[in-house]
Formats: sequence, C-alpha cells, structure tokens
Amino acid sequence: MFLAAGAPPEKTALVDDRVRLTWADLRRLAARVAGGLAARGVRAGEVVSCVLPNRAEAAVLFHAVHRLGAVVNPIVPIYGARELRFILRQAESVALVVPGRFRGVDLAALAARVRPAVPSLRDVLVVEEVEALPQADGPVAARRAPDEPALLLYTSGTTAEPKGVLHSTATLAAECRATIGYHGLGTGDVLVMPSPVGHISGLLYGILLPALLGATSVLMETWEAERFCALVERERGTFSAGATPFLQGVVDLPTLDRFDLRSLRLFPCGGADVPAELIRRAIRRLGVRSGRGYGSTEFPSITSSAGPHVPETKRAETDGAPIPPGEIELRDAEGRPVPVGGEGEIWARGPELFLGYRDPRLDADAFDERRFFRTGDLGVLDPEGYLTITGRVKDIIVRAGEKFSAREVEDLLCEHPKVESVAIVPMPDPRLGERACAFVVPADTRDPPTLAELVRFLEARELSRRKLPERLELIDALPVTASGKVQKHLLRERIAAVLRREGRSA
Repeated sequence: MFLAAGAPPEKTALVDDRVRLTWADLRRLAARVAGGLAARGVRAGEVVSCVLPNRAEAAVLFHAVHRLGAVVNPIVPIYGARELRFILRQAESVALVVPGRFRGVDLAALAARVRPAVPSLRDVLVVEEVEALPQADGPVAARRAPDEPALLLYTSGTTAEPKGVLHSTATLAAECRATIGYHGLGTGDVLVMPSPVGHISGLLYGILLPALLGATSVLMETWEAERFCALVERERGTFSAGATPFLQGVVDLPTLDRFDLRSLRLFPCGGADVPAELIRRAIRRLGVRSGRGYGSTEFPSITSSAGPHVPETKRAETDGAPIPPGEIELRDAEGRPVPVGGEGEIWARGPELFLGYRDPRLDADAFDERRFFRTGDLGVLDPEGYLTITGRVKDIIVRAGEKFSAREVEDLLCEHPKVESVAIVPMPDPRLGERACAFVVPADTRDPPTLAELVRFLEARELSRRKLPERLELIDALPVTASGKVQKHLLRERIAAVLRREGRSA
C-alpha cells in the first residue's frame, strides 16, 4: 500500500549515492525482489532483517518484503555482534541482508559470526547494489490484515537491552497521514534524508512518506553538511528532518553561502536535546520552517512545533503540541492528572501507536486500560497546550532518598562556555545511595572546565546544592545512538567501573 499508484512512471522516485530510480524502476524491482525472496522460501508473517545503509537496496527491500506479507526488520549499521545477535534471535529472523562492508566494518563477516547463534536464520544475503538483490518473477502481492505486524524496529538502546517494537500497515499509514497533513507535504516534495533508514525517522521520511505521496526521496549514505547542501541544491530538496547534529551542521557550515538552498522550506528537528538558539538560527540563516518535535519508535510523531502557524517562541522553546488525532496526558507518580504548568510523566495515545513489543511481557507496563502508552518521559504543558520535555522518569538521581532530574542540571551546564556537551548520570554511593557525575565534552581540550568551576556556575544560578554534580569526568565524545540520543547506560557502567577500581563502589 506504500507504493503510490498514481506516481508517473518516468518521475524520479529515489536517489542515492550510486543510482537514480524512477517510479517504474522502483515498482519493477519491488515486485521482482518479492519474487526472489519467495523463491528462497520467505513466507508471509516471517521476519526479514537487514543491516543496510541509506541506499536504494533498503527501500526496494522494504517494499518487496511488504508485498510478500512478511515483516521487515531494518537494523541500524552501528550495532556490533552482541546487539545483532540479540535482535536476530528475538526477532526469529529467517533472512538477513547486509552489504559486504560499510564504514570500515566487514558486515558480511559479522553476519557469518552471529549466524550460528540464530537457529531461525536460513539465509544471509550479501548485496553491494540494488540489482544484486534476489530477483524472480514474483507472486501476486499477499493479502495482509491492516492490524497485522508489518514492521519490527528496535529501540535506540538508551537502556541496556533494546526493545523490539511492532508496527502494522495501519499504524504506519496513520503516522504518514498525520505527518503529511501537519506539514502540508505533497507529490512535488523532495525529501533529503540523512537519518539512517534503520531508525524510525529515517524510515519514515526516507522511505514511507515519499512512497505514499509519490514524492522523491534522496538518501544520504553518510552525513556531511556540505554534501547535504549540495544535494539540496542539485535535487531542489524541499524537506529534511533529523536530530540536532544534522541541523547544527548545516546552520554552522562556514561555506553555507556558496549553496542555493532556496528550495528547502522545512527542517523539523528532534531525537535529541535541541537548543532553542539553534531553531532561531535555522529560521534566520536557512530561511526554513523549523521547530522542535517529540516522538519515539513506539509513537513516531507525538508533538511538533514546526507547523505553519506556530509562533517562533513556541518553535524554539517547546517541543510542540500534539499532532492530531494524537493526544497526550501528563500524570504524577500515582497516575493522577497533573495541572497545567506541573511536571508529570507523558502518556500518549493515537492511531499511529505501535501494536506492542516483540517480547509481550513488556506490554503490561507500557499500556494502560485505555490504550495510552507510557513514554517514560517527563514534561510540562503550558496553558496553550505546548509540551516541554524536562527529563525521563528513569533519568533521575536519587540522592539520600530525594530525586531530581538530570536534564535540569544538563541544560544549565550547556550554557557554560567551557562545555561543549554534557550528560549527568548517577554513580553509586555507599552512604547516600547515588551521587551525580557529570560527563563533559570540553569546548576546548586545552582549557577544560574543572568541577569547582562548574559547581560555582550552577550555584550562581541558584541551583539546589543537592543537585550539584559531585564528580567530573572529561570525555572526548558522549556515546550516542544513530538518532542522537545519549546512551547513558554506557556512562553509568563506565563510572561504576571506575569507582570499583578505586575501591569506592557501593
């Protein structure tokens, strides 16, 4: 259902670093690859996994698997053997498609290494170009109920173990319709996508939306700000979206004035902390409609501030209002509604909400009796209905029995001139339970901040002393997922290991 029937055969459907496909090419390849997979034994309902960069192969494979009535499981190429083995085993994948190498990693060898541990895996296909995908005269497209699983994506891994998220044709179509309506997208749009298609945002904007609209998708295999600008200029790109590093890279590009970006009209930003000043600078320097947004693999687009009539203050300083027909509720720890202006946990409901987790034992804590989804994020609603994310329920420090959000301290420290980026994590303490540790990437490695400087900075902003970081760890870069989220579990493990070596763990 995602391949637009009315798109002209000769119109460009997809562009990547190697090929340019028309709609006729894309339809032909999807049908033939569906036949090729069927000839290799793939059946409706089975899971086909892929670790593919932003190339035409990923889009063709998605449409082919969907045509067969099977479940497609895109996996971001940053995972190692441990994560890949876990995903393939839990998904019970019957086939895996990988390139030979990508970004210096031998993915073919990686697949061979994990294959013996995945009993369900019957086939590993190594492809380096779209025409190398298995092809045969295919069967008629399989019928699939709208609420049957069609897509399996794994969460970004901000917790120690990723969760398999199941979407159906109905939930994906609802997400696409809501996004198209909110942003006013049409067949003439050209979506330039740097986010990996193994992540929900890259899959949505790089494969699903263009296909449903009959628009054009331009996939970036690797991110480079100048390359992005060149593609926008060459292809007359109208839309992009992604995490903070993508928008920041373009806004801060020294050579930006060399490119003609007048066709670019939309660049919403989300997936990681988005500084208010970045949105303001994007609006002014790029001339685009930009704004912060909030969503997840489970519920891709919950709120946005990038709509056509949103004031700039709301775009820059909030994470937006719910995208209709979605709805949110903020609740306290006892499940009671939180008044306007009060902080509470965000619960969300809408037709694009996922079906449930691959491991159904996780569903009990994920949904309430009214089918609201527990996001695990904390937020505040203002009187106009705009949401601001303030932290995570689990992203807290519990010091001597008192809880506080790491996000509050991080936001303040990001204003320090010597801080490039920061993550606050709990470290075990035998007396207080937890203390706060600040992992900081210095703005200048020749003059890094000291803990005393950071504490004085926070005290000057009248932050409660119980929230002050009590240890500083300088780090070259924060570990992040493909979507730009900081992997705090890795930082927690790191400081716990350091404390053990020092003989100071709880």
